[in-house]
Amino acid sequence: MKRTIAAGLSAALLCGMVVPAFAADTKTATNTTGTTQTQPTAPVKLTFDKLEETVRQNNVTIKANNNTVLSAEKTDVSDQYIESYFQLSEQISSYQKQIKELQKTLKELGTDKANAGLRKTLESQISILQRNLAAAEASYRNLDDDEDDAEEDQEKTVDHTRRQMQNAADEICLSAENTYISLRGMKYTLNQTNRSIQQLDRNIATVQKQVKLGMTGVNTLKSLQAQRESAVASKASLTTQVEALTNTLAIQCGYTTGTQIETSDLPVVTAEQATAIDYDKDLAEALKNSYAIYSKEYAMQTASDDYENNKTNTLYAYQAAKIDRDAQKESTTASFRKLYTDLQEKQTALAAADADLAQAKKTFTVSQVQYTRGMISKMAYTDALDTFTTAQETEVAARIDLLTAYNTYQWAKRGVITATT
Repeated sequence: MKRTIAAGLSAALLCGMVVPAFAADTKTATNTTGTTQTQPTAPVKLTFDKLEETVRQNNVTIKANNNTVLSAEKTDVSDQYIESYFQLSEQISSYQKQIKELQKTLKELGTDKANAGLRKTLESQISILQRNLAAAEASYRNLDDDEDDAEEDQEKTVDHTRRQMQNAADEICLSAENTYISLRGMKYTLNQTNRSIQQLDRNIATVQKQVKLGMTGVNTLKSLQAQRESAVASKASLTTQVEALTNTLAIQCGYTTGTQIETSDLPVVTAEQATAIDYDKDLAEALKNSYAIYSKEYAMQTASDDYENNKTNTLYAYQAAKIDRDAQKESTTASFRKLYTDLQEKQTALAAADADLAQAKKTFTVSQVQYTRGMISKMAYTDALDTFTTAQETEVAARIDLLTAYNTYQWAKRGVITATT
């Protein structure tokens, strides 16, 4: 309430966010939005388990959103009522003073018949002033109620803004983690491509000798050379994509483009984590935390409040909002079920990749012994090694896919199910 201090209270000032210090040597730059970006002078080392913390501390959009929440929290809607309280208080005091003076004059006139006309005039004036006073006092009381309603609405607005900004920050963190995983996966693919080029170089060298000896045709050599050209082009494309993803991750972490990023190995989804998954329990948690459902419920509550406060004279808006909320629950349930199914499929794929890798390892171990004893050629041994390496690469890719599915599933439990997931 501000009516007791209506004579003077200024609006709250917007507070700025304090930017956390970065452990490495850094410089800072201010972008067009006024937020600060970090310019590391040394390579930035990122780990997946600390990535969310880094993004929340440094991402410029999240910091700007935090300022928005602070601004909403410090906004005092009662300030706009100060002048109205002051004006009504002045009017009430004036009416009361005039009524008192007129009543005093009326009393002084006594009951003399000669003053009957004047008394009647004064009584009429007093009656008018009393009606004006009653109206001013009613306006004052209504203003009091309006202020209480405004303060309640402001609290709801602040809570809604806070939840909105929190969801936006969650989506940025999820996106950054997906970028991190993609970057690690792409770097691994780049290594695979390099090994493929090396393998092709070995095969090309062997086939070139065979062509000279007349053991094979030149078309076989040309085919291998074409495959190598394709692999080299793929390597160049992957290198460009790695650079783009690195810049994206840098920006998501609050750093400038061109920042050198060093990522560590990805975590492994353990058997304990996989067996701890409980669909029904997890679904209940996801529905409880879902921002999409919350936003529909907020719209439903707003429609209900509008009807209760006579801002609308029908319940259609509330009923429509309730239908939207129920539809969102169904949609969220379906999306979560899809994530769960995808997670199960990725677990099955990894199990198959593990089995293939185990078999490839056994075959390669036998080939090693045979090659050592001179029972097979170097080419046969190299082929066995390539098969084993390919099985290893497939297993790693399956682990990355499982991590992506598991991480997305965990974020869904926290209430973040975006279109990209």
